[in-house]
Amino acid sequence: MSDKEQIQPHLQPVISGYYPMYQAPKNDEIDLFDLIVQIWKKKYWVIGCILATTLVAAVYAFTAKEQWTATAVVDIPSFDTMDNYYQGARLLEGNVDKPTSSEEVANKFFKQFISQAGSYNELSRFISESDYFKKLAEGKNEQSKANLLNELIDNMKLTKNLESSIYSFSLSATTPSQAKSLLEKYIDGVNANVSQIWYAQLISQIKNKKQTLKNQMAAIKKVAEEQRQEEVKNIKMALTIAERTNIQKPAITGLTQLDSNRLFLLGKDALSAMSESIEKQPLTLGDFYYDLQRQWINLDNFKVDSTDAKGFSYLKSPTLPVNKDKPRKLLILTFGSLFGLCVSSFLVLIYDGIKRRK
Repeated sequence: MSDKEQIQPHLQPVISGYYPMYQAPKNDEIDLFDLIVQIWKKKYWVIGCILATTLVAAVYAFTAKEQWTATAVVDIPSFDTMDNYYQGARLLEGNVDKPTSSEEVANKFFKQFISQAGSYNELSRFISESDYFKKLAEGKNEQSKANLLNELIDNMKLTKNLESSIYSFSLSATTPSQAKSLLEKYIDGVNANVSQIWYAQLISQIKNKKQTLKNQMAAIKKVAEEQRQEEVKNIKMALTIAERTNIQKPAITGLTQLDSNRLFLLGKDALSAMSESIEKQPLTLGDFYYDLQRQWINLDNFKVDSTDAKGFSYLKSPTLPVNKDKPRKLLILTFGSLFGLCVSSFLVLIYDGIKRRK
């Protein structure tokens, strides 16, 4: 075979009327460059859409009701704020083996304060009676007022530190000064209510204790007086017998012990002197009576003073909040711009897809 025959390509016969078909490869992927081009073509429409959504966001950001939150941190009250109450409580106890400590009184006071501060009814009463709520509720119907009241109640938070007895208060309002003022008034109002309850109980307990002591002292005096009258009666009876038997002088010798039936042996002179002496001398009441009298005098001299009483102590007093909770204007404007960009780009993509399909 010659070289020409070896390099000659092998030809296939061509069938008359047949033309080979080549199908273009499918590509379902989105061409990012093409999308950018389409968006650029519609740039004025996209910019308009961004401006529109940003304008809507700006209207909301600059007209929405603001919210500021004031906070405070409280702990168990110090001794000087409950000293008067503790003194009264100790006087009521008297002399006991294990007197109540100041720490126990402080814990009870603080527990009552926190319990009332977290009460829905207490917070609802305070909010509904505040000038802040009355101003916001002007012109609203009853249902709107109820919704507003629940919203304001939800803005007050009371949380406990899990590792200590410390509690945190937070309360929100439309201005920093209103938030601070409301929180201060609420804490002071709860403290005033708790102090009033505790000191009213203290006054009532002191009154009852004084009456009990008075009754005990009266009973002791009555018994002592009856004993003296019985003794005088016995002496007078013995005197009568001595007069009838004409015993002028003692008819006994030594230290003979006499009972009531043999007192006449002392003679008229001794018996007359004894009768006069017993009637004039003060009653013999014993140490227990004077201990009761001492308690009564201490309670009577004690002055209940709830002026400085506090069921808590501030670790952080309510201060004007620095940062606003809402609305966050910059965040809202940024979100509005991004939302306009996303929506406009999506619409451009949809429009381009429909156009291609047609």
